[in-house]
Amino acid sequence: MSTENQKAKQGGISFDVILKPASVESPKAPVQLSPRDVKKRELSQEQLENKLKKAEERRSLIEQERMEQLAKERQKAIEVVTKAQSENEQFSKKTQEKLRRSMEIRRENRETQIRALQERLREHSLKVQEIQKAGEEMVKEFEAKTEMKLSQKMETYEENRQNQLKGMLAKLQEHANHINEVCQASENRGPSTDDLQEQLVQKMENALKNREEQLRNLQERLAEHENRIKEVQRKKLISESETEK
Repeated sequence: MSTENQKAKQGGISFDVILKPASVESPKAPVQLSPRDVKKRELSQEQLENKLKKAEERRSLIEQERMEQLAKERQKAIEVVTKAQSENEQFSKKTQEKLRRSMEIRRENRETQIRALQERLREHSLKVQEIQKAGEEMVKEFEAKTEMKLSQKMETYEENRQNQLKGMLAKLQEHANHINEVCQASENRGPSTDDLQEQLVQKMENALKNREEQLRNLQERLAEHENRIKEVQRKKLISESETEK
């Protein structure tokens, strides 16, 4: 390639490019092998076969060594698995033995706890029976004392009432005697004036009122006493029913 007719232009330079025409190359002639080269080629084939044979032997040897190595590794793996199984069986037996022993100890402890609890329950039951028996005896003793006190109170009250009745009857008798004396005195004096008659009537009315008042008080006190006796008897019946329950 060459350049000719360089032309200058405003702002740059232009060139004319001339290309070289294409050329055709002749093909190469085939290479001729000499008899010596053929002999070398035949020797190379024998060497190649020997090499292939040796390579096959080496491959067989490597394969055999590999199989032996695999057999050793397999045997080792079998031994490892067998040892692991044996250790696992021994561990399982030891674990089962520990578990069995632990369950036996737990069962023995549980039986001991149950026996101790049963003993405590028996002792508690005996204490409850003793307390119940003592309570029943206390209730009976209290009832006996209450009945005795009630009987004594009733006897005392009856005596007091009899004494009060006797006293009131004595007072009434005295009052009646006094009225009789007044009447006899008025009769012995003969005819009296209106004022004296009025005084006697007033005294007799007052005496009657006092007597009626005393009788009412006595009746009220007797009624109160009877109500108290009924209340005490009712409380006693309630206490006996609760004790029986």
